[in-house]
Amino acid sequence: MANIKYLIPQEVDERWGLVTTTVGMQEGEAGTPYPYGEHPQNYYFTYEHGRVLNEYMLVYITKGSGWLETRHCKRTEIHGGDVFLLFPGEWHNYSANIETGWTEAWMGFTGQLVDYLAGQQFFPRESPVIHVGVNEQLMDAFDQACKVAISQPPAYQQQLSGYVFFLLSSIYSISKQPSGLNDTTLCQIIQAKQFMNEHASEVLRMEDVAAHVGMGYSKFRKEFKDYTGFTPGDYFLRLKLALCKELLLGQKLSCKEVAFRMGFDSVTYFHQFFRRFCGITPRQFQQQMNP
Repeated sequence: MANIKYLIPQEVDERWGLVTTTVGMQEGEAGTPYPYGEHPQNYYFTYEHGRVLNEYMLVYITKGSGWLETRHCKRTEIHGGDVFLLFPGEWHNYSANIETGWTEAWMGFTGQLVDYLAGQQFFPRESPVIHVGVNEQLMDAFDQACKVAISQPPAYQQQLSGYVFFLLSSIYSISKQPSGLNDTTLCQIIQAKQFMNEHASEVLRMEDVAAHVGMGYSKFRKEFKDYTGFTPGDYFLRLKLALCKELLLGQKLSCKEVAFRMGFDSVTYFHQFFRRFCGITPRQFQQQMNP
């Protein structure tokens, strides 16, 4: 199985902020030397020497095993379900194990938008490997990107940039999931978020939320913060704030009406709450957003 496409971007594609240079999917059986197939000279590399690319390369291994080594990362074992990001101008080398082979999918790309993400350390060079598991959404995104690259409909480069950002954002999200979070706890946290959303206009005790999903409060608070980055109380207040803004702008209600609908004891307390998070009063917020 092999679907491989190397692309030549146009000037208009460069102005978009991100261009895709190659998309591919291929499978190598056990006993087959790596790299598989034929590739342009600037992409080809050998086990002995490795290579340096002028672009980013996102590689997803869905089956099999191998290894990766870069200038910033010592030799690391790669298994099915691992994805790794290669950086432009950085020496690297990788290979499937001859005993297992592997199935790989990749996208190569360049652009200022990705340079910014890399510069902000969303994807550190020192830890390029992320375990995402055999993820059907990621596999489908690579497959669809291959089809777009091969058929090249109008503005295909812009379509491919969407797949690049979907893959990067999905992989980043997976990388931030707490490693010790089991499926049961994850379901409880999702259930808690839904419960908060349904009761955002009320005064809600977080102890009651924990009890609703069947967790002790101490464990609930820790697991919720590990998963969301916020304590349950902070998350609920920010959810309440978002709904207040929606009422102020979407329905253009008065501050008194919003305070009443959202369960505040008084308009004064609502003003204090809003100013605490936004730095301005609800009325000032309305005036700024609806001049």
